[in-house]
Amino acid sequence: MERTRRSSPISPPSEYDKGGSEDFSALRRLLLSPEQVQLDRLRQRLDTFVVGPQEVSRVLPDAIRLRARQDNRLLASMLPITQEALALSIKQSPQLISDSLAPILGSAIRKAISRAMREMLQSLNQTLEYSMSWQGLQWRWEAWKTGRPFVEVVLLHTLQFRVEQVFLIHKKTGLLLNHVMAEGISSQGEAAISGMLTAIQDFVRDSFQQSQDEGLESLRIGDLTVWIEQGSAAILATVIRGAPPVKLRDVLQNTLESIHAQYSESLQHFQGDDSVFLETRPFLEDCLQAQFVKKRKGLPVAFWVLSVLLLALLGWWAYQASLNHQQWTELLKRIAAEPGIVVTSIQEEGGRRVFHGLRDPLAVDPERLLEEVGYPPHAAGFHFEPFIALTPEMVYTRALKVLQPPESVSVSLDGDRLMLMGKSSHAWMTRVDQAHFSIPGITEVSMERLIDTDVKQFETLREDLEGQTILFLAGQGRLTDRELVKIQQVKHILQELDKKAMQLGREPSIYLMGYSSPVGSQSTNVSLSEMRAQKVLEILSESPFQVLKLSAIGKGVDPDVESVAAEGQGYSASRRVSFKVVEPKITQTREVGARTGR
Repeated sequence: MERTRRSSPISPPSEYDKGGSEDFSALRRLLLSPEQVQLDRLRQRLDTFVVGPQEVSRVLPDAIRLRARQDNRLLASMLPITQEALALSIKQSPQLISDSLAPILGSAIRKAISRAMREMLQSLNQTLEYSMSWQGLQWRWEAWKTGRPFVEVVLLHTLQFRVEQVFLIHKKTGLLLNHVMAEGISSQGEAAISGMLTAIQDFVRDSFQQSQDEGLESLRIGDLTVWIEQGSAAILATVIRGAPPVKLRDVLQNTLESIHAQYSESLQHFQGDDSVFLETRPFLEDCLQAQFVKKRKGLPVAFWVLSVLLLALLGWWAYQASLNHQQWTELLKRIAAEPGIVVTSIQEEGGRRVFHGLRDPLAVDPERLLEEVGYPPHAAGFHFEPFIALTPEMVYTRALKVLQPPESVSVSLDGDRLMLMGKSSHAWMTRVDQAHFSIPGITEVSMERLIDTDVKQFETLREDLEGQTILFLAGQGRLTDRELVKIQQVKHILQELDKKAMQLGREPSIYLMGYSSPVGSQSTNVSLSEMRAQKVLEILSESPFQVLKLSAIGKGVDPDVESVAAEGQGYSASRRVSFKVVEPKITQTREVGARTGR
């Protein structure tokens, strides 16, 4: 509205005619039209405040280049968008991406696979060619001693030369542009090696005052040789194992010339970005050449392999036949020498050799003989009828089986007489006395040199008991604390004696005989000795015994008191209670004699 108001002419006075007004308007348009158009455009831009695509397109390339020189913020902000755009493009048009990358990757992939297969087949052929030969066996022994793989040992002995690594180095800066390695070579810091080679060349030039176009051509480190080819802008260094031929120099020179021809501009304007030279890998891989010592022609390896296998089969068959015959012979000897087995015939039944005859139940199991000699169990069988063998070996074995003697008893056989010697319990001796009649081939058992340990222990306990004395104070029937302790020891001996007597089937009587000193009247001494014996009996009878019978007897004055006094012990030993163990028959006689004497 405002623009229309400004551009509309002022209404002329009524006195002007219509023709004059039109001429004035035309004159104004001629004079102010360009400025009016510019003012309209400026007003429109001020009203919208929007930068149009055309204006942005004119400044965007320069703005991106200037911003990229300042920092990486532009790259960081564009990276997510670029990744999403690429992922979306691959998802929507995978065929377009694959068609675009196929010309680049296809050739490189095919060449890499072809090279890997060629190196693998070459290594496999080398290994197979020497694996079954005498030389190969020696190399296997070397591999076992050194701990190296057999393939590596074969490679070391059959390799004439091999280029293991190739370095492409920028001549002016000494930076590594690209690097390739042969199969099986581990990386060892390519950038450091490149810097080392550059430093060595600079040292040689400075030391011998050579120009920049000249430099080190060869370097030897141990069993490795480094060849260096100089170019105008790049250096090609190769690490070679073995003795390379001179014609390899031509290959290296041609490769370096091809790289200069194709990448001359990139080499001249190199600023540290080596991504351009990744495409030189096919040129460098052509330098990874190898040459092996050709094996002398002879009979095919397959012929020797088949011959060895045939000889091995024949040797194995002969060994098995000899072993089978040796095992059969040993089996016949063992069965013939084994007591309790009588072979009457050997027959072939169903492809097996079956033994017929007699066998004592206590004889060795014939199946066990097969295992001991190693004869196949499926090739032999046994059909034996049971019988009782009376050979000395079987009679002795049967005696051990029936009697089961302890380790302390040795058993020997003298004709039909069984000899026992050593120490055993009373129960085992009783079982031997009852069981030896049931052993075929045994008519007598000699136990004269066999010691009954239970009887011996019984006699030892008897002696210990009869050696015990309980002492009393003068004119008293009570016991001191020391003598009470001795009575507990006597009680323990009586308990052990009771157990042994029960095992032996005996019923001994234990007499507690009391004595007094000669001081005082005879009746007083007898009464005092009986009181002392009864006192000890009361204490010992607190724990009942199974077979022992305890009796208390007053003996009065000890008849040996004078001899005791002569020994310097005074009359204290005569005031005592002593013990006597008597078997049943003897007990009756002693009891009658004691009662009569008292």
